[in-house]
Amino acid sequence: MVAKIIVETDEKGFVYPKVQERTDICPICKNRIADVANLDYKVKNKKGNFLVSYDHYTFVSQKFKDFCEENHYEGLEFIQLPKSPMFYYFIVHNIYELDYKESLFLNYRDCCGSYDETVITPRYCKQDFYMDTDDFICRSEYRFASFSNKSYLTVVGLETADKLKKAGFKNIYFTNVYRQD
Repeated sequence: MVAKIIVETDEKGFVYPKVQERTDICPICKNRIADVANLDYKVKNKKGNFLVSYDHYTFVSQKFKDFCEENHYEGLEFIQLPKSPMFYYFIVHNIYELDYKESLFLNYRDCCGSYDETVITPRYCKQDFYMDTDDFICRSEYRFASFSNKSYLTVVGLETADKLKKAGFKNIYFTNVYRQD
């Protein structure tokens, strides 16, 4: 095992109730192609620390943001939600290179360069990919799920996962990433 993918807790709501309201999707095929926060959104699940909405937006608590800042993780962006001041829209910029051989990329769209669906979460990192540390937070190269409801996978190092557990974060779950021999 070389890393872990965070499985988010359900936020129980849509950030954008209507697809027509979204500015982060392709106007032709309606696939998500960007990350645009709806700053009018109010978080419903106040007990979570790492949340995902039905339309796949990731939110983190103030506690999670503080944890990231204390550990000096790079490439992270936190956009405060004015109607939920203890929560942030969470964007990860650094990419962890996963092996997508087992993943399915369905219906490529020339209009925006995306796929309608990307399914089957990778279990392995790329054979020639190595990190200098086991303490990091990165993301996948591709968004997973379907159409406008896709998001990147959040990948953390083994040391990071241990630190999250020791810090007492509840309702943060993981799947494993391995290196193929």
